[in-house]
Parts: sequence; structure tokens; C-alpha cells
Amino acid sequence: MSSITIRNVTKSFGSNLILSEFDEVFRDGEFVTLLGPSGCGKTTMLRMIAGFEKPSSGEIWIQDTLVSGGSTFVPPEKRGVGMVFQSYAVWPHMDVFHNVAYPLTISRADRKTVADRVARVLDIVHLSQYAQRYPNQLSGGQQQRVALARALVAEPKLLLLDEPLSNLDAKLRESMRFEIKDIQRRLDITVVYVTHDQTEAMAMSDRIFLISRGVVQQSGTPEEIYNQPVNQFVADFLGKVDFIKGEAGEGTVRLHGAGVTIPYRGERRGAVEVAVRPENIGMTLDGAGIPGVIEKRYYLGDVCDFRVRIGELQLRVIREGRSFSQFAPGDAVRLQLSDFLVFDDDGSLHEQLKIQT
Repeated sequence: MSSITIRNVTKSFGSNLILSEFDEVFRDGEFVTLLGPSGCGKTTMLRMIAGFEKPSSGEIWIQDTLVSGGSTFVPPEKRGVGMVFQSYAVWPHMDVFHNVAYPLTISRADRKTVADRVARVLDIVHLSQYAQRYPNQLSGGQQQRVALARALVAEPKLLLLDEPLSNLDAKLRESMRFEIKDIQRRLDITVVYVTHDQTEAMAMSDRIFLISRGVVQQSGTPEEIYNQPVNQFVADFLGKVDFIKGEAGEGTVRLHGAGVTIPYRGERRGAVEVAVRPENIGMTLDGAGIPGVIEKRYYLGDVCDFRVRIGELQLRVIREGRSFSQFAPGDAVRLQLSDFLVFDDDGSLHEQLKIQT
């Protein structure tokens, strides 16, 4: 296993600031995800850990060894790191065995060591029966496993993964998420994973670092970041959410454009934004609640996705799949907000509030 200590790392290309003051420790055996939109700096951070880029300032330590910082720079091949790229980068003229064995071959490992280690990692990635096949005889998912096995065969201190599933179809991408997580647990290694896919990050990570414009907006467990976002960007990037502008006063928030006032027990006053996740809205045909009218509905199998008009606003409501036949466009409904978030307009810390029903 191996920890990574990143001390005040900043990276610029010319006058273009890519990452600002990244300061964190990734613990031994931890699955860490760098999450964010394209261009936010997450891949640059990964490449600096790998040694393909140098920090403009700051230090990077792998375990107790300084690998980047000041006048020190350890090249990638001496960092004990395995890396898997977005493109599979498997050699088309080599069969699976020799693709996986390549790192050991160039390090001049003996024949028995090569055979034993390749057999072990092919078993781990469920490719033992494909050892003699060539890449053009494999599916996309199998080629990705070859790339993963090649990164693992040298028994790296840590594994770096740069959007490795983005070229796979949806069902294969989902199954590979769990396979990679299972491999990480079996080998008990440190993983740093880069993705823009919040579902991947939520499913696989011990901790997520959500980055925007080179700055870490929030770090924490998937549950912490989802349920306790520190600003509107975090709330919006993870999961589904509607933002409604309002005015907070003593004990209430009045929602602009809805003609509705909802109970509020927090301390904020004045202009606010209320963030509502669609799974936190109950919907009935009668009874108590906020009056609305269903405008659209979408059947997605396990869930139904409704759009409900409230005054000048449209709210998204997600219900279980069997509710599709219970509600139709044009139906007058009542909505019950069981949970919502309140932010100042400047995006400062939020309060999570529960409405008493």
C-alpha cells in the first residue's frame, strides 16, 4: 500500500492557472476519486502524481519519498505507480499474455516470475482463458481489463485510473465499476480515479474530491458530499436538483414565482436559493401540500420522472416506477417537500432543513 501527500500544489501553463493550492493526503488503501467537469484540473493532478507533469509549486510525496518538489523530480518509471488511460493502449500485435507481461519484460524479470505474475493478474481480472487471444478478438470491456492487468502486474504501490470506462457502453461501464472496486479491495492498494461521471464516483469512492476551475470545492465521503454540499455547484453536480429563488424571513421562506411559503427553521435571512432534490418530494392527488399540475411524465422502468407546474415554476418529481399509471399530465396534485437545502446567493455554507409534517 502507499499514501500520497500533496502539499500546496499549484499548476499553471503559462498564465493559465489549472490547479490552485491542492493540499491533501490520500490514505493507504483508499479509493479516492477526483471528480469534476472537463477542464477542471483533475487529470492534470493525476498526471503530476504519475510524474508526467511537474507542479509549478508545492510538493508531492508517495509514502515517505518526495517525488516532485523543488529541485527533486522522480521520473514516472521509478515511482512504483500503475496507470490506466482512457484509451486502452493495448499492443495490437501482442496477445493478451504478452500485453500484460510487457512491464515485466522490459524490467528483465525472469521467465518464471513473468509467468506467475501474469497468471495471477489474469485470474484477478477474469481473463485467464483469453491469454492467447489478440486485442481484435476481444470486446471493449475485455481490452480494458487487459490494460488494468498490465498496470497491476508490476505490483505497483498505487494505481492511477484516468477515465478508464468512458469508452464503454452503459451496461458494461456499470459492471466494470464494481469489478475495479472489487479488485482494489482484494489487492488492498491505493487508487486515485479520475472521472466526470458522478455515478461512478458515488459507487466506487471512499472519498470524493469535487473540483471546479482548479479549486477543490468539497471533499468527503459520497454520502457527505451528496447530503451536505457546501455550495450550489456541489449540490448541482452531484445528483438531480432544482433551485428556487426565495426570500427567507422569520420561520419561513417565500418561493419566488410559486406563490408559496414553506416552513424554515434556519438562521438565513433575505435573498436565498432553495435546492430541492426530486426524490425528496412526495406527490399525492389530494390532501395537504403545495398545489401543482402535472405537465409531463416519463417512464424509466424503476422510476417515473414527472414535471409539475407550480405557479411560474416547474419542479421535477421522481417516484417509483409503479406510480406511472397513478398520475397523468393535467392531474392536479399536492406536493410535500420532505427535505431541502438553503443557500445564500453567494454560495456560502448551506443548512439542511427538515419540514415538520
